[in-house]
Amino acid sequence: MEKKRLFVGIFIDSKSLNKDYTKLKRDFGGILPGKWVKPENFHITLKFLGYVESSKIDDIKTSLRKILNTNYKETITLNGLGVFPNIDNPKVLYIDVKKVNILYDLNSVVEEKLSFLGFEKEKKPFKPHITIKRIKSKIDKEKFLTKFAKYKNYPFGNIKSFEVSLIESITLPSGAIYRKI
Repeated sequence: MEKKRLFVGIFIDSKSLNKDYTKLKRDFGGILPGKWVKPENFHITLKFLGYVESSKIDDIKTSLRKILNTNYKETITLNGLGVFPNIDNPKVLYIDVKKVNILYDLNSVVEEKLSFLGFEKEKKPFKPHITIKRIKSKIDKEKFLTKFAKYKNYPFGNIKSFEVSLIESITLPSGAIYRKI
């Protein structure tokens, strides 16, 4: 049985972030070891599904038909940087998405609808964000904190509309490829 690595998410048009992303990569370049996310892979995850049997994809799409591929005319504000799991042990650097009720509403719908298909509801609170770098090893904390402070409340701009997609994540040695299915 073929399986695909899937998540429900929102692709973010990277054009609005290009200049800032180049600046971030330059500023954090020698400080954060790891892989930068390719701009075409920028997204907000509503729910990570993991490896799913291909035969379940139609059921997922049917369950989410009211929200998938719908163009939402809502503004998403991208402001500041954050890290997971915490500032003392950063493993993921992300652009923060300011609280937008529609994203929390969509996350709730996805969690609820997919729970009926056997997908366990997420226990951690939903935190919309755009991952920009996965940090692979120890960092120079002092240098990192200095740069991080510079971008703590940096205005990365707004996204004026978006759509929710079922996305396949294909992992390759060169990095992930995300494609709408």
